[in-house]
Amino acid sequence: MSFCPSYRLVVPLALAVSLYVPAVAAGQGVPTPHAPVSTTLGDIATLRSAFVDAFNAKNATALNALYTTDAIAIGPDGSQTVGATAIGKMNTDSAATWPHAVVASFSTQVYGATAVDVGTWTVHPKAGGEFVYRYLVVLRHDVKGWRLHYVVNVPVAK
Repeated sequence: MSFCPSYRLVVPLALAVSLYVPAVAAGQGVPTPHAPVSTTLGDIATLRSAFVDAFNAKNATALNALYTTDAIAIGPDGSQTVGATAIGKMNTDSAATWPHAVVASFSTQVYGATAVDVGTWTVHPKAGGEFVYRYLVVLRHDVKGWRLHYVVNVPVAK
């Protein structure tokens, strides 16, 4: 049984390596578990698409579910609506008149559980033409995932 001496060396070495490697990863500041940025950006893109899909379907209920409870929406005219309940009422009251919309994101920056999305929001009324707005959205991540926290729309001057 000549394999016993080498076996006695290999087992403690394997045990030491199995304990050392996770400690090195933790020492590098890698949180466990963590969400990679690519997944986070994909989740935000999915939320953006869900918003546009709900808006184009005139589905205020689905749209309202995308806001945090203390959200603030600032309209193109400078009006401010505070709280998910008030935003929900505003959306429900106006859903029947929503035009078709297209969104294009220019930049999304993620800072932990907060993200900032900037782009254009273009609407096409039934009467024709189009209106273009610049938007800035601050998103917060909670137990339900990414949600709209601040939404600001500013018309683009022609």
